[in-house]
Amino acid sequence: MAGRRPAQVAGLALVCPLLPGLRDVPEHRVVAGSGGIGDHVFRSYFVIQTPEMLERYERYVAPAAALVDQAALERIGERWALTPDHAPAYPGPTVVVAGRSDSTVGYAAATDLLDHYPHASLAVVDDAGHALLHEQPELLRALLAEWLSRVERSS
Repeated sequence: MAGRRPAQVAGLALVCPLLPGLRDVPEHRVVAGSGGIGDHVFRSYFVIQTPEMLERYERYVAPAAALVDQAALERIGERWALTPDHAPAYPGPTVVVAGRSDSTVGYAAATDLLDHYPHASLAVVDDAGHALLHEQPELLRALLAEWLSRVERSS
């Protein structure tokens, strides 16, 4: 939408964006906790593996997994690509947030977005992986609040 109809987009928030040309994706590693709790999905996805994070996963993530419409997810996945090189630069307020330990998409390709989004803020968050939303919720909340202030000012 931001590339095709920028006038209809008030702002762009990209959290752990999946980008073409992924590179330097780190191996999964636990940055906090024992690494010996939870199910396979929790252990392979979360980099913060504390009892508190496991409780958050079991409360918010695991129940939602059963509700996923796999067919719809596959259709979305077929066209899921953020390809800024094929669209004009989006001029609106943008925030890009990536986890330094994201073993799904990494963070290196996210840094390239600054060249395409002239009003972008970039945060690479230490002690966060692809589950950044759960692993660093307070920091993400603060980054999104700042971005929303910029969106409001530009509207």
